[in-house]
Amino acid sequence: MTKDEALRLALKALENSWRKRQIEQSELCSNYGGFCKKEWVGLTEEDLKPICDEWRIVYGAWVHDFAKDIEAKLKERNT
Repeated sequence: MTKDEALRLALKALENSWRKRQIEQSELCSNYGGFCKKEWVGLTEEDLKPICDEWRIVYGAWVHDFAKDIEAKLKERNT
């Protein structure tokens, strides 16, 4: 068996394991009425500052308010 063949087999095994786990989690959630539903977690100031730095935006009150408004809309749509 070549190295590439071994890697392909390992990758396929990982994919199958991942898919099986996703199906099990999906069944668990549906069987227990959404027991697995994650709680919404918003962004903190520590989360926002690096994003601002990456986009070269000076972090301030308007950025915080803008981010919180976007979060509120996403939360409304996803919970």
